[in-house]
Amino acid sequence: MPSFDRPTCTLYYEDTGPRDAPAVVLLPSLLCDAEMFAHLAQNLSDRYRVLLLEMRGHGRSSAPTKRFTQEDQADDVAALLDHAKVPIAALVGLSQGGFTAMRAAIYHPTRVRALALLNTSAETESTVNRAKYMALAATVLAVGVTDPVAEAVIPLMFSEGFIRDNPETVAHWKRKWLGLDRRGTFLAVDAVANRGDLRALLPKISAPVLVLSGEGDRALPPQKGELIADRIPAARAVLLQGAGHLSTVEQPEGTTRLVREWLDGVSES
Repeated sequence: MPSFDRPTCTLYYEDTGPRDAPAVVLLPSLLCDAEMFAHLAQNLSDRYRVLLLEMRGHGRSSAPTKRFTQEDQADDVAALLDHAKVPIAALVGLSQGGFTAMRAAIYHPTRVRALALLNTSAETESTVNRAKYMALAATVLAVGVTDPVAEAVIPLMFSEGFIRDNPETVAHWKRKWLGLDRRGTFLAVDAVANRGDLRALLPKISAPVLVLSGEGDRALPPQKGELIADRIPAARAVLLQGAGHLSTVEQPEGTTRLVREWLDGVSES
């Protein structure tokens, strides 16, 4: 498993597909590791070099030694490209991964060929939501991810229908959340809850952008994606019917088809 060092942590990533092919970086959601992109990464690796980054404090990446921001994670993307000797890449980010991908496109524009933004937002959290997230983070730091905390996460991540019809998959992800690192999760939630507002900066993104929203996303509803698409000149919005927040888990085939068709179109143009 390849890795590279950053000033406050070590980041792990998967590297598949032809080394001389166009590069795609996959950036997972908060509380999720590389597994959430397994179907998409496998599908893309026949034509693309796929770099699947495990974000700070997630998966096999270490917890940072101090607080960080989404802008720091955008710098992580540039550092990954430097480490992998990739001059420019398309970025695919879901939720937290989308927060990071947008900032990478704004602050490292020459490194970003295109963006696919899945179930994400350019806005800050409301005062109420920020307080809820930080209370949750404080609990995790003190005692870890408890069963009630994991239960509270489930309806934010999955649609009602998926929870009802796929209890084994939901239970699998709940077990993963119960095993999350305390400090890494606290710092990651802190970075998400206290992220800045990007709305005024979105017109600076000149790369082509796909904005994909899940119809049943209760964490970041489709209106968040519509706002992003309205403010980026070369953006196209698509609604994935019936999908919740983790659309790559709920509808791996449908999400993969839409992202793959878009990436292929960008590559051919």
